[in-house]
This record gives sequence, structure tokens and C-alpha cells, in this order.
Amino acid sequence: MAGISDYSTVEGVCEDEMTLKGSRFIGIVMPCPDESCIQENISAVMNRYRDATHYCWAAVFNGSEMRDRSSDNGEPSGTAGKPILFALRGTGLSDIMCIVVRYFGGTLLGTGGLVHAYGETSKLALQHVRTVTRRASAVYIFTLDYPYYSQFESKMRDMMAKKPVCEYSDKVDVRAWIPIGRDEEFERRITDLTERHVRLMRLKDEYI
Repeated sequence: MAGISDYSTVEGVCEDEMTLKGSRFIGIVMPCPDESCIQENISAVMNRYRDATHYCWAAVFNGSEMRDRSSDNGEPSGTAGKPILFALRGTGLSDIMCIVVRYFGGTLLGTGGLVHAYGETSKLALQHVRTVTRRASAVYIFTLDYPYYSQFESKMRDMMAKKPVCEYSDKVDVRAWIPIGRDEEFERRITDLTERHVRLMRLKDEYI
């Protein structure tokens, strides 16, 4: 996970719809943190809209290292999944998925009409999203004697991405999350603070 950075994602589920020449298009936007969530989201939407004609979708996932997938689900190649993905990419968000459900209205829309319908429905649903930022953090574990822990608490608080987790015995075992970009500064400061009596172990970076 080296090289991760902050990114914004969607919070909750939202939807909107449009009708074009009798066909009803319903866009549903939802979180999708990783590829394993795709089928779960599709199954939930299919269960809700059981008699729909198509369930076309796109997803952008894997945090700041964005990966994507899309599907036309039986529509002509490139007329559904790609327009949905283009709309998602335009938001700059990650860990997000949009499924556009179509109820066929009896009139063929042609390639241009399908591209317009799937892209526009996605954009309509995306207008309602609430976003949240996930912070990329370096994760450290280390052990401090109590005198050094007191100094750590008072002098290093401004560097924490969130409250550290501590276990207390004859010493204090600390797990700390530091914003990416301040990790080197943190290492210097805590080394100086403890007069080089700290042994830092850096774990895999995480989003918080």
C-alpha cells in the first residue's frame, strides 16, 4: 500500500432517474471500497428491481490507487458501462459504484441515445452524493517509558491523524497514525523527544 494519498469517496446511497422514449433509467450510486463489493451491490439492486431489462454499471475502487471496472450488461458494447464510468471519473471520487437500471420502453434508442441515457442518468444520481475524505496515514508501533510517554502526549498531539491506541503495563505500548507527508517529521521529532530511546516500527499504511 506504499504511496497512498488522501482521497474523497461517497457516503451512503443516492439515486435519481430519467425517462427517454418510454424507457425508464434509474441510477443508483453507492460505496464500493474494493472489487469484492461489486457483485454484492449488483445483487442488492437486482433484488430491488427484479423485472428490469438491464443492470449496467461502473465502479472506481482501491482508494487513491484507483482501479475501475464496468459492464454493458447486454447493451451494445461501449454504450452503457463506459458512459457511467466516464461520469464517475469526472467526480474525482474513489470507492464508488453506479448501477443504472433500465426498463425497456419499446422504442430502440440507438447507440447515441443509449450513451446519452446512461451517462445522463449517472450524472443525475451523482448530483445527490454526500462525500467524505479518507486520510492516508503512516502507522507506527513503539514502546515508551512513562516519562517519555508524558512528553509524547503533550508535545506530539498536533501530529496525530487520530487518537493513538495505548496499552499500559510497566511501559506504554503505542500505536500511532500520522498523516502521510508528516511521517519523516514525526520520526525526527519523537527520536529527539526520547533522546533516541525509542524503537519505531512502521506498519502498512492505512486510510482513516
